[in-house]
Amino acid sequence: MALIKCSECGREVSDKALSCPSCGAPVANKIILESDTPTSVKYNSEADNFSGTMNLLVKLAMRAIQEHGWTLENANENIGLITFKTGISWGSWSGVSCSLNITEVSPYTFLITGTGKQNISGGQLLAINIGNEAQSKARKAIETMKKLAKN
Repeated sequence: MALIKCSECGREVSDKALSCPSCGAPVANKIILESDTPTSVKYNSEADNFSGTMNLLVKLAMRAIQEHGWTLENANENIGLITFKTGISWGSWSGVSCSLNITEVSPYTFLITGTGKQNISGGQLLAINIGNEAQSKARKAIETMKKLAKN
C-alpha cells in the first residue's frame, strides 16, 4: 500500500482507496482502472479466447443463441453460465439442451466451453446423439459468438 496525494485537496490518501476520505474526490489510480475496462467484446483467434467483461460476453452469447432461433433458458452473469434449448433435432423430437460456460482466465480474458445433450420428453423412449449432434449445437453457438465479436 502506498500513499498518494489527492488531486483535489492535496492530502495523503491510500492508493487502494476509492475516494479521498477528506474531500470525497475519486483516487486517480481508480479512475485509470475504470477507463481500462473494455466496452466491447473481441475474439483473439491465435489464443482462441475472448476479451471483454463477463456482462458483455453473456450478452454476446444471448445474441448468438437468438440468431439461431433457439430458446434461451438461463443466463447467469455471476457464474458465467448460459443455458439454451434448440428445436427438434435428428436425435430427439424435443431438441437439444446446451450450456455455455464462460471462464475468466485473466483480467478481461475469457475462455468459452460448451456441452449439450439430447432431450427426451413425451412418448419418446430414446434420444440418440447422432454424430455428436448435441455438442455440435454448443460449438455452433460459440462459433457464432466468434463471428459476432469480429464484427
